[in-house]
Amino acid sequence: MEKGRRLLFWAGILFVFAATSIICLEAQGLDAQAMADSEARADIVTIATLATFEKLELPVVTFYHDQHTDALAKQGKDCAACHDKDAKGKLSIKFKRLVDDDAEKIKGIYHTQCIGCHKDMVAKGQKTGPLDGQCRSCHTIKPMDSDWQAIAMDNSLHFRHVKATGGDEKCQTCHHKFDKEKMELVEDKGKEQNCRNCHEAEARVVNEKLTVRSYDKAAHEKCVSCHQDFTAKKKDSGPAKCAGCHTAEDQAKIKIVKEVPRLKRGQPNATLLVAVVKDKAQANIGPVAFNHEKHETYLDNCSSCHVGKGTMDGKYFELAGDMHQVSNMEGCIGCHKAKQEEKAVCAGCHSQMAEVKAPSKASCAKCHDESLKGLYVDGAVPEKEVIAAKAAEVLAARDMTVATIAVEDIPEKVIIGTLSDKFEPSTLPHRKIVQRLIKDMQNDGMAGYFHGQELTMCQGCHHNSPASKTPPKCSSCHGAPFQPAKPNVPGLKAAYHGQCMACHAAMKLEKPVSTTCSDAEGCHVKKK
Repeated sequence: MEKGRRLLFWAGILFVFAATSIICLEAQGLDAQAMADSEARADIVTIATLATFEKLELPVVTFYHDQHTDALAKQGKDCAACHDKDAKGKLSIKFKRLVDDDAEKIKGIYHTQCIGCHKDMVAKGQKTGPLDGQCRSCHTIKPMDSDWQAIAMDNSLHFRHVKATGGDEKCQTCHHKFDKEKMELVEDKGKEQNCRNCHEAEARVVNEKLTVRSYDKAAHEKCVSCHQDFTAKKKDSGPAKCAGCHTAEDQAKIKIVKEVPRLKRGQPNATLLVAVVKDKAQANIGPVAFNHEKHETYLDNCSSCHVGKGTMDGKYFELAGDMHQVSNMEGCIGCHKAKQEEKAVCAGCHSQMAEVKAPSKASCAKCHDESLKGLYVDGAVPEKEVIAAKAAEVLAARDMTVATIAVEDIPEKVIIGTLSDKFEPSTLPHRKIVQRLIKDMQNDGMAGYFHGQELTMCQGCHHNSPASKTPPKCSSCHGAPFQPAKPNVPGLKAAYHGQCMACHAAMKLEKPVSTTCSDAEGCHVKKK
């Protein structure tokens, strides 16, 4: 009995010793990552390859890519220390392999190569990462702070790449298509498409001989390899490290070409937009005349509108949702709404306009032209040249001047004295405000076209009332105190303050700011 107790005692001691040793080893293994954990990073790579084969026994591996790249550079090594090259000499994005074909083999590669490298560094007296027995130093569930930012190939960046790789005649440097008969990549001159047309979020198995890489892998293998090749040739090049592309700080350093030559890929200067279902045009409410060339100057890249599986000729362009959804930035209404809220002179009115009302027929007619329905008889689609010519004619006839009523019909001042119990009546410089708004909008094409009726601008303040040179007073709707049954109809005081203060805030006015009440620049003067 006594002997059994002694054995149990010593077993407990050994267990505590072993546990303490493991904890100490784990802590030691994390020393090399302490600096990486101290701030947000853009180079955090999650290694979860084995999850595609089997259920993981340990958490996925959190790997600091740039930290390892820097460590290798100090030893005179480059990316080839970890990434093998394929038959064409291009680096694989995978670690020490070209394909993922066997779970045990992949696990062995990581454990042998990673830990082996760390052992070599220890033998040389160098600081390094985890060793044998320090599993949790790599397989960690600790949440990591990331400042990773997506990067887009905007018009400026695209132009710089075109120029660097030989001009418009060298599009095949990046763009290609897959020839199923030859089972190889070939040029697709003049019909270049978005990379995402083939490379989707996840790898796609076509058949036993063909797997289309994910967009992420295709982009990194292509871009990083090309940057490395240019650097090796002593040419100006882009970054090969994560932070170089994926931090806001480094993105801000990217040179911007202000005047980018128009990228011509057969797109029209002007066209008519209609929905096409099963090769039949749906033009029942009239097509939309669209200035394609002008919109190219408003946006940073073609994918602002053209997303999904579209072709560069625009024949089968796709949007990520409906053109009329306010929440859809790839659609017309959503993009226009965002522009209204971005520009201060527009935001004053549009940030407060309710979005719940159904559009009026007159509103639809600003874009949809019923007079053009005759071009699409029985769903037929006219020739491209006919569409372009008619669209150009309609666009040229548009009046892009911001309209308003005659100056003498705009009240110079409006006295607001309904609630003047503690303060003197407020004086609103009505005409001055209207004229300033018109001046700031005159050179804006969108504002000019959509404010083409003389009373449209008045609706920004005089909402929910018929368009008129003599609109009803605010008290006609807001005269009663707030009623919970009508949450969108505040009382008069709240209506005044909500309308005026919200407008000042949205327009970022410095004098008077929305919170200025009764000083020299405010709206209210206290009664004596």
